[in-house]
Amino acid sequence: LSKVYGPVFTVYFGMKPTVVLHGYEAVKEALIDLGEEFSRRGSFPVIERTTKGYGVVFSNGNLWKETRRFSLMTLRNFGMGKRSIEDRVQEEACCLVEELRKTN
Repeated sequence: LSKVYGPVFTVYFGMKPTVVLHGYEAVKEALIDLGEEFSRRGSFPVIERTTKGYGVVFSNGNLWKETRRFSLMTLRNFGMGKRSIEDRVQEEACCLVEELRKTN
């Protein structure tokens, strides 16, 4: 299709238009030069209804930035990215195994 319509064209999936970028220059321009305009994710109505627009994976824009910032800060507070989290996980895993052994 890029040979007929060029490096940027639209394909319709049902009623939904989808922009297709073909080639290094088109992708570079979209993601580097026009990064803010192309930064949103597609919408999934079923997931949007289920999550009410929240979450890191399917949210967009400022909500995504705030949720991501909060999640990373919280995970760092729990020790993510530090050596000590492995020790905590090992300790909790040992406690869980002990409790499971008690139940036969």
